[in-house]
Amino acid sequence: MSSQPCQVYGSVFGEEPDCYPKYTGSPWLLFFADLGLFLRNIFYLPCIFSPLAPWPSGRLDELYPTLANIFDISLHCVLFVLQLAFIFSLPLLIYLPFCLYVLYVGATLALNSFVCRILNRGIPSDGLRSTEDDFSRLWVRHEDEYWIFLNGICVGRNWLQSNIDRISRTFHRPVVGVHNRTAGVLFDIIQCLIQRSMLFATEDVRECYALVKKALYRPEVKKVVLILHSQGGIEGGMILDWLLNEVPQELIRQLEVYTFGCLANHFNNPYRDMDSCNAGTRYARTGEVTGDVRNRCILHIEHYANSNDFASRFGVLNFDHSKPRDRRENRYMGKVFVNPASGHQLNQHYLDTMFPLDPTRRFTREPQQGDFMNRDVAISRYDKPEAERPVTILDAAGLLDPGSGEVDGVSPTSIPSGAGQNMKVGIDLRLKMHKVSRLWLYRNGGRPLA
Repeated sequence: MSSQPCQVYGSVFGEEPDCYPKYTGSPWLLFFADLGLFLRNIFYLPCIFSPLAPWPSGRLDELYPTLANIFDISLHCVLFVLQLAFIFSLPLLIYLPFCLYVLYVGATLALNSFVCRILNRGIPSDGLRSTEDDFSRLWVRHEDEYWIFLNGICVGRNWLQSNIDRISRTFHRPVVGVHNRTAGVLFDIIQCLIQRSMLFATEDVRECYALVKKALYRPEVKKVVLILHSQGGIEGGMILDWLLNEVPQELIRQLEVYTFGCLANHFNNPYRDMDSCNAGTRYARTGEVTGDVRNRCILHIEHYANSNDFASRFGVLNFDHSKPRDRRENRYMGKVFVNPASGHQLNQHYLDTMFPLDPTRRFTREPQQGDFMNRDVAISRYDKPEAERPVTILDAAGLLDPGSGEVDGVSPTSIPSGAGQNMKVGIDLRLKMHKVSRLWLYRNGGRPLA
């Protein structure tokens, strides 16, 4: 792996009262805009499954040649050919009698549904649980935490189990997986286009919302961690909208959100009061910090993206990359960590490169030379008017957040006020990715100070 710096984009500051979020616009205009975006990035589609190897996590990696993985991949290949032929045949068979045409469409969809039932078999209505092995008995128990995972495209029961087991092994917590059922790669992508533009809430969105809300209201739970992957990011964005509408802010502040390869077109996280909103707007325009610019409802949102991942380019990197004004219009909140790599599979292409396991595959190893978490932080620089300052190192590191506490030995009080605007990464303040990532602090059963 290259040792080049990785980009970090700080969360959005301020609001534009005369701008309205683009996702609230015309559904059809959004749909055709997304279709155009899809076509511009279509050559990155093979990157969803590339690279095919290596498999550091063994059987937990999606493309590792176990019988279960080979069976799932074979079914996905069948679905891909079936769906591609079906889509191209629709305009070609329009000359058929109406009844025959409807029969053809119905038979094809029924066959597709049958194959998908095999992939999506037997998921409990209250979610799938991570597998507890003998090793887990040695973990420090965090009874006041509740971890939930919502998967992305192309994931059946087998890969969902692998995902939650890999997350559990990385952070030494039990994980509940809510299943976003796959309909095959092409139909999943079509569903993403519909969900993004029309805010269409499928059954799994409602199941995950109910699970998160119940967890927040449980008196013994003091922290709810929601991990989202791929299409799960679209659904997670809708879930946050519902939670922000209904759940008391005191409980919302117990929620933390982390995404990988996020396909969403917005992530809301409003300010808690007008003073903070005004302070954030002044900071965005002038760089002047005159108040609490991070006093938002959800304290911690982080997005992790591979730069050559089709889903990231279609989602988080399109709406959050080098366009600060567009980012405020789209309300895409949270820090963004960009790895110059390919691949979209959660275990094999994200967790294996960002949270690699040691040779025993039981612990997340300490950062080594060339690891993502051991690379220098490259703070984003935007093309924008002179009046709008770039996000500072202090912002990207999350050190302006009074609730973040100490982050791997770097405390907010240890850095002079305003110093971030003049510091250079790797010279005055040698920030590494693992000093910026809050999620990293949870590895091997760890926990942030606040």
